[in-house]
Amino acid sequence: MSTTTVATGRALRWRLGKGRGTGAASKRVLVADPDLRARRFMAFAVAVAQGANVLAMKPLIIFAGLAALLLSVLVREAPRQWVWRAGLILLTLATGGLVFVEYGKLFARDSGIALLFILGPLKLVETKTTRDFMVVWGMAMVLFVASFFENLGLVAALSVAPIIIVYVAALRMFDAPASAPGAPSVLQHIKGAAAHTLLGIPLAAMLFVLFPRATAPLWGMNDPTTGTSGLSDEMRPGQIAKLILSKETAFRVEFEDRKPPQQALYWRGPVLREFDGLTWSVGQSNTPSRMRGDFLSFTPEEHAREAINYTVTVDRQESRWLPILELPVAYPSGPAVERAVFLSDAQQIGVRRAANGATQYRAQSFARASYAAAEPDAQSPELGTGPRSWNPRARAFAAELATRYPNPTERVRALLVHFNQEKFFYTLNPPLYGGQRGNSSIDEFLFDGRKGFCEHYAGATVFLLRASGVPARVVTGYQGGEFQPAGHMIVRQSDAHAWVEVWIDGRWSRVDPTGAVAPDRIERGIQESLPETERMLVSTRNWISFTGLSNLWEDASFSYTKWVIGFDRDRQKELLKDLGLDGINPLAALGWMMIAITASGALMGLVWWLWLKRNERRIDPMLRAWRSLRKRLIKAGFAIAPHETVTSVLARAAIRWPMYAATFAEFSKRYNAARFAEADADQGSSTIKLPTHFQLRRH
Repeated sequence: MSTTTVATGRALRWRLGKGRGTGAASKRVLVADPDLRARRFMAFAVAVAQGANVLAMKPLIIFAGLAALLLSVLVREAPRQWVWRAGLILLTLATGGLVFVEYGKLFARDSGIALLFILGPLKLVETKTTRDFMVVWGMAMVLFVASFFENLGLVAALSVAPIIIVYVAALRMFDAPASAPGAPSVLQHIKGAAAHTLLGIPLAAMLFVLFPRATAPLWGMNDPTTGTSGLSDEMRPGQIAKLILSKETAFRVEFEDRKPPQQALYWRGPVLREFDGLTWSVGQSNTPSRMRGDFLSFTPEEHAREAINYTVTVDRQESRWLPILELPVAYPSGPAVERAVFLSDAQQIGVRRAANGATQYRAQSFARASYAAAEPDAQSPELGTGPRSWNPRARAFAAELATRYPNPTERVRALLVHFNQEKFFYTLNPPLYGGQRGNSSIDEFLFDGRKGFCEHYAGATVFLLRASGVPARVVTGYQGGEFQPAGHMIVRQSDAHAWVEVWIDGRWSRVDPTGAVAPDRIERGIQESLPETERMLVSTRNWISFTGLSNLWEDASFSYTKWVIGFDRDRQKELLKDLGLDGINPLAALGWMMIAITASGALMGLVWWLWLKRNERRIDPMLRAWRSLRKRLIKAGFAIAPHETVTSVLARAAIRWPMYAATFAEFSKRYNAARFAEADADQGSSTIKLPTHFQLRRH
């Protein structure tokens, strides 16, 4: 007996299964458990799922997950000694402890993904049966799908089909030992998995287009413990400067008719009212239930002359404040926002709960820099500067400004002239002001360092104006944007900005001190306003730039975000309208969906049948002849069990049809010689031709 036969025998397990047919007795069937090839390929599939999540994992979790994966690769078969099994139990408990230490909980989204990241390969170590491998397969698949909570980009979408092929190929290998006669190779399994995946794409596309859409994208799951990657409800010195270094897309805009000029592209975000000496924040009272605002009042002529209609597509909306062009004149529309949107008294458009996913909405604004509002009362946070001991030099300077310029408008103008004419510098690398407590940060910036970014100038301006008796607040958001050849605009995280709103003569008006220090920041963008040594840090292009390819990729990314990630109810209606199904009722839509699914299934079945026929023509002649004979035997009412050999089947057939006994015996001899002889033997190289009068009749 050969070594291969012994190895194959060790991999076989007796399993109890029911026989088919009425009254069939139970019988034992010999089934092979997954072998080493299937184990190694499953380890590769687990590694692929880990790779999709590696950027979202913490370093210790990554190290533990990769160590478990390495262990699963080194283990050739499931350990049987109790010592090793006890060790795996201890490793499982240690995994739970590590995840709890890193995330503070076990039963949450991020901690659950971390558990799968480590326990998936650990489970693979102890697998021995097909059922065990299926458990690992399911854990790895869930881990891969979980990666879409963090990454919904085009690259992730393009990776879906190859990864699905890997997982389907793994399924095919579970019951196909490499040592079995005629077993397909890994490449053949992958080709078969690719064929299965391609056949499923039309059905998946039909379901995606026709299935009724929810009021928000599917991936709008929110985890309140996760940090945001864009603007937040707080601003500390240097926070926006760090955000400027990000080249990620914040959102995209499509203007319907008129486009605002570059200097009017202020995208309003969180409005910060309170100051604790170091950090500007939204404040505790800034909640949807307490914040009630009114839209601008305007005449029909003003609306026809100034209204700007546009659609915003946010790849990942993590904040409750929607980026909106100053100033909004109506609530945004769209399934993702229509039931939760509100307007604050600071002209912010917000939602009561952030979607934490792709968001798309249509909005309307006036490109105005001021609006009428009631005067803030004496206890308003727009007048707060903290204890008198904070920033005494800045307070003295504010008092001097108030004395020299009693008119608030002239006072603001004088302050901007001060920033413009004195030696202030606009830089991404300012010194750290204020230390830990921050009660002297404004003084140190204004009189010592004089180097800062937009948040330094906005914060200092608001403090000085408040100290001089003028209500003011910090507004954060984005300024500018980059128009693409396809017609839409990209606003990147590097366009993040902070400016000032000041209340004068019954109106809140925009004041941007950055424009006084670095006018190019407003007119030409962030790159032109920085020193030469810092421009490359925020450049959206590499030293070697392939502009054409970059534009094509951006157009593809935007189309994917718009029509796949942001495919909401309105987009579905728009598409159905283009297909001539405008105004279709839900019952009719269900009928069309069933018709489309049936047609798609029939088409896939036809393709699959043709593919099988093609493969059948490619197999060796003896096997093709046996399949033909087997079909004729079964059609004549002759029962053939799946595990029976050709010799045993034809021996029984010779008893039933003795007139063909010689033909059956010759066929069996030729078949066995052709299929199981040594490779260098020429015996059985030809097939036996059945006589034309060969007829099998039912007895």
